[in-house]
Amino acid sequence: MTHSRLAAVALGIAGLCGIAAACAAEPAHCARADSLVIRGDVPAAISFDVYRQLHPLSAQRIALFQAAGQVKHLPDGLPVCQIVDDGVADPSAVLVRLPKGKNAWWVHATNVQAAD
Repeated sequence: MTHSRLAAVALGIAGLCGIAAACAAEPAHCARADSLVIRGDVPAAISFDVYRQLHPLSAQRIALFQAAGQVKHLPDGLPVCQIVDDGVADPSAVLVRLPKGKNAWWVHATNVQAAD
């Protein structure tokens, strides 16, 4: 395929995706039942131990863990996939992965909702 043909295809895809924003809205490789959306800005912990240490939340604790790369800020409306069999019997904790992320992150159950 020529360079100009590839560019035309890319532009067509970008147009269909609303300049790529709509394509990013659906998590990659996520079963419909596992599609969630972050509700409210929320810190997410990379391990369950870190998640437990964050509660109760405080700005100082979050800042320390975020500086160490163990906490990630997840913005309101971010699509995520729930990892259903997370091996933890705590209904207040939900394990999710980002659409293009390699890591799984723990968030509080009140900070996620089913994707439409």
